[in-house]
Amino acid sequence: MSIKPTLLAQPGKIGSLELKNRLVIPAMCTNYTYQGHFTDRAIYYYGLRAQGGAGLMIIEAAAIDYPGARSVLNNSVSDDQYLPTLKKLAEEVHRYGTKVALQIMHGGRQSSVAICGSQPVSCSNISSAQVLYDRPREISTYECKRIVKLFGEGALRAKKAGFDAVEIHCAHGYLLSAFLSPTLNSTRTDEYRGMEGGIKLVSEIIQEIKNRCGSDYPVLCRINGDDFDPSGGVTAIDSRMISVALEKAGADCINISSGLRESDHHIHDQTMASPRGSWVYMAEGIKKTVTIPVMVAKHISEDMVENILVKGQADFVCIGRPFITDPEYGTKLLNGKAEEILPCIWCAQGCFDVLWMLAPTTCLVNPAAGRIDEASIDKIPKASSKKKVTVIGGGPAGCEVALIAAKRGHQVTLYERENRLGGAYRLARSSPSKREVERLFTYFEQALPNSGVKVMLGKEVSPDLIKKEKPHTTVIAVGADPVFPEKILGTKGSNIVTAAEVMSGKAKVGNRVAIWTCSYHCTFTCKQKITPVEGDLTGINSTYSYACQAGYAAVDTAEYLASQGKLVSIVTERNAVVPGMGYTSRGYLIRRFYRANIRVCSNAKVREINDQGILLEKAGITFLLDADTVIISVGAKQRKELAESLKGEVPELHIVGDGQKIGNAMTSIESAYDVAMKI
Repeated sequence: MSIKPTLLAQPGKIGSLELKNRLVIPAMCTNYTYQGHFTDRAIYYYGLRAQGGAGLMIIEAAAIDYPGARSVLNNSVSDDQYLPTLKKLAEEVHRYGTKVALQIMHGGRQSSVAICGSQPVSCSNISSAQVLYDRPREISTYECKRIVKLFGEGALRAKKAGFDAVEIHCAHGYLLSAFLSPTLNSTRTDEYRGMEGGIKLVSEIIQEIKNRCGSDYPVLCRINGDDFDPSGGVTAIDSRMISVALEKAGADCINISSGLRESDHHIHDQTMASPRGSWVYMAEGIKKTVTIPVMVAKHISEDMVENILVKGQADFVCIGRPFITDPEYGTKLLNGKAEEILPCIWCAQGCFDVLWMLAPTTCLVNPAAGRIDEASIDKIPKASSKKKVTVIGGGPAGCEVALIAAKRGHQVTLYERENRLGGAYRLARSSPSKREVERLFTYFEQALPNSGVKVMLGKEVSPDLIKKEKPHTTVIAVGADPVFPEKILGTKGSNIVTAAEVMSGKAKVGNRVAIWTCSYHCTFTCKQKITPVEGDLTGINSTYSYACQAGYAAVDTAEYLASQGKLVSIVTERNAVVPGMGYTSRGYLIRRFYRANIRVCSNAKVREINDQGILLEKAGITFLLDADTVIISVGAKQRKELAESLKGEVPELHIVGDGQKIGNAMTSIESAYDVAMKI
């Protein structure tokens, strides 16, 4: 058992708002909305997490002008018509003794005509370099005054709906963040020009809210501790000045975040590649300059939470994504049971990646997240009858189906032919950008036996063994094998290896490496599934897609080898490397590639692989890419032999993971969860 945190459990105060402890769930967009209203799905999702022990929950970015101020499928606080659902949500959170604040925002330049229904607006017409957004229009002085009024009106609606506080979103490159940036806000000629003008605008908003809601109504400000903008922007020094100014204007708390979409700094990476607690130093600096409370978030592991408070680096600690993964995160942490927390691995695949596809967010580790029937892992409903279940394969899908089946009361045995759990996905931990993957299997290694699962390692399963064991239900989770295009390879030479052979240390790798991936030999899960968003006011579509396991294996191997000083090149026959990977993950991946000197050649046909490297054809020109080692990761083929041999021989047979459909760790775990809930 871990140690119970003491400072975290102590009551805290933000202005007049008293909180039962120092643990905060920060605002995170979910896309659980309909025409600006929170859906029943959203209310259930937040209510479940309100039971998880946090003192304060901050509800995601409510647009003050709908749909013009939204950046994704935001909820709205722009009209009284939204009060009933806002009130319903606030009441649901309050049922469990948790205080609730509503974050209010304007998306500004980080939007598009398709999303907000008109040209986005900002402090200037400087456009974002990101493909998601359209060029903004510079708003007038009159419109700035209107923005102040809209924030005030939105805050008053939040108060009427029963929210205990509001948080003004001044971070991440949205409208107020852009106004605070001396780089983005450099062309105006009025009173709102430059950083000083941005401070004036935000200060007026704070004062407007206080005037409308009362001087004792708490106002939090989420700001960037640093924009990490290559062209300038707010720095960690500037944010101290901004914090002092906002306190003077009447702010009751500063919540430290960081970064713009253009940010290209390793500590701003929103995937597991960033260092843990990478924004804490900014909160510590700001706490030394203000007298009001300071909050901080970002990749904070369980063992760091209490220490941040002990060291006086912040007054409150924000834990976001881990609450998506385990709704009881706070309860377990506060009770000294951190080892029982279903671990977030900060992969971004189910949350941030899906968010920008305008699809409902979920979680790789917890596929039930956001479902209307979601239950915390220790409170999953029991099955109507107990069954003997045999699971074959100890990768992510096998571990998931075994654990959920056991939680539902079944007698489960899990067989894995290797001497440890994890399968191909666990190999990703060798990459410096994927080390957090190990958290998932460390958890499974403890949770499975603790839940009554009999784990049999180093055991190959045959049809005869299954017939001898006579399980009621057999689940096959044996995954897939890599595809080798024989016509191109000829005979497999000693310089040709797989990603798994490299990541497991079984293959020797030379100094010059070529990785072939994203070819026409894969099932192309990267293809976007375009679906109209039901009832949307601007007629926007969601664009869901995902990269397959071969694509992930290729890029993970590339980063692993580059970290060893290898010169790595990637060749794709399609128009990009892992084109279906989510916007967040892929964006940071490409930036890391650049820093690691990993180069990608796309739209290239592979004509031959020989002992000199890869013979490529592009634009009608044939040329050699020399390589000591060639890694093939172009697709996967399902392992069907065992399943075929058991059909008609066992009472109930299920196939999960890549054996059911080629995908990745997230789709594998989701398929396993769905099967386990049906057994």
